[in-house]
Amino acid sequence: MTFVYILLAAQFLLLLYTFHKVRQTHLMAYGIKDLIENQTLELNNIYRQVQAYDALQRKLKFEEHLPPLRGWAASPDFLLTIAEHALNSKPDTIVECSSGASTITLAQCAKLNNRGHVYSLENDAFYAEKTRAFLKKHHLDDWATVLHTPLIEIEGNRKWYDLSNIPEIQEIDMLVIDGPPAFICQDARYSALPKLIDKLKNATVFLDDANRPEEKRIIKLWTEEYAIKNQMAHECEKGCVSFTV
Repeated sequence: MTFVYILLAAQFLLLLYTFHKVRQTHLMAYGIKDLIENQTLELNNIYRQVQAYDALQRKLKFEEHLPPLRGWAASPDFLLTIAEHALNSKPDTIVECSSGASTITLAQCAKLNNRGHVYSLENDAFYAEKTRAFLKKHHLDDWATVLHTPLIEIEGNRKWYDLSNIPEIQEIDMLVIDGPPAFICQDARYSALPKLIDKLKNATVFLDDANRPEEKRIIKLWTEEYAIKNQMAHECEKGCVSFTV
């Protein structure tokens, strides 16, 4: 009988080991499947960004390269979205929160339209100077002004750009919101509308990074507090929402 018990125990342990190996193989297979799917999605996204960058280059006829894109910087599909609007609507005054590749893009649109000017609010002096250098390289100095506007504390425990020393802008036709950085404070980009609402005369507003929970909350707050019309979600890798005020 003892031998039978030992045999049964050995068979049971073998069964457990087999089950463990099968389960490991099963999980590994699913892991590989998820990895392949994620890599496929990223490859598809990279292809879309290359397409967008190519379309941007052809539309705007850049002679020099743009600053590095994606990551912290704007993505090609977002730049293409705002460029198409600027080329079609031909705004006279464009204000953007943050500076970089979007500044070069919008300034080039103004140059091609032969009308308009871009004012970029930049809280970081180093990046402000870097963008100015790119504007000069692209011969776009006359079409854009990068304003070093440090962040100051405002109501609601928020921080936003100091507008005390910027040129007097009477009316904004296009507003692009891609700053301040989200880590500055909660709902860092919310203040763009309350601070500039009086200057937005049927202006079109673009908000980058609209897929993030914080930006979704900001859009919800704006929708509840302001007369927002024509809200549209654009298919960009980080999300983009536009609307008129």
